[in-house]
Amino acid sequence: MVLSINPEDVPQHKNPIPAAALHRGILVSSAISGLDPGTYSYSEDKAEQVKLAFKHLHSILDASGGGAQDIVKMDLYFRDKSDRALVNPHWLAMFPDDAARPARQAHRADLPEGCCLQIRIFAVMADG
Repeated sequence: MVLSINPEDVPQHKNPIPAAALHRGILVSSAISGLDPGTYSYSEDKAEQVKLAFKHLHSILDASGGGAQDIVKMDLYFRDKSDRALVNPHWLAMFPDDAARPARQAHRADLPEGCCLQIRIFAVMADG
């Protein structure tokens, strides 16, 4: 049975979908962005949006019982791919060992107004 993951500190989607879904040790996220959970808006500061998106990612991992070490693939969707530079500090903090990093791919996308980044992950839980 699929378990929906919806941490309280992560903004809920407008549509009836969870932040992530866990099934038989496999965690797949929906789009994770830097939406402010208090205002449901995006900061004009892109660095702040990226920081908040990674905070939401950590909340989803925590709620699922997993961690960064369980991520196998991370897809990053950007309005402007030059914003990848804003992600790299968070990426390196999350995966400091260059021999133990997941696959990562950047995509250009038509994101919601004001949104600079969406993250999607595929993870395999160690105890799954």
